[in-house]
Amino acid sequence: MNNAKHSADIELEVGNLGVMTWLPRHQPLPSANEPWLGTTLLVERIGMFPSSGDIRRPLRDPYPLLAHLKKLYGEQALEVDDRDGLKVIFSDWRFRVRICCNEPAILINVETRCATQLMPLKTAELLSHLDSFEKG
Repeated sequence: MNNAKHSADIELEVGNLGVMTWLPRHQPLPSANEPWLGTTLLVERIGMFPSSGDIRRPLRDPYPLLAHLKKLYGEQALEVDDRDGLKVIFSDWRFRVRICCNEPAILINVETRCATQLMPLKTAELLSHLDSFEKG
């Protein structure tokens, strides 16, 4: 089976989950003497879902911000999940805001689907909303 076919099969199996959700679902690492297809698949996966990585922002009370972002983006989203912070999914991008347990801060992650140029734009947009909220 070629890498592209294997990657497509995994995409169908796990859906549009992104790199960090996909990685633990992949087969375990082989021994040091065996070649691992996962390295190539991981690089392909990262290309499929460009990510901002975790952006840490100090914030004393994150709950009003989460409500604000949910109000801003909720109507346009395909899916909104607020069980653990806020996760908002669109057809070509998604973001997640998590609350830090041990300090007054949040972690923001933005991911796009096969759109390298869109990721920094959506990250800047989201951070701009955050800045406006903090000033207002």
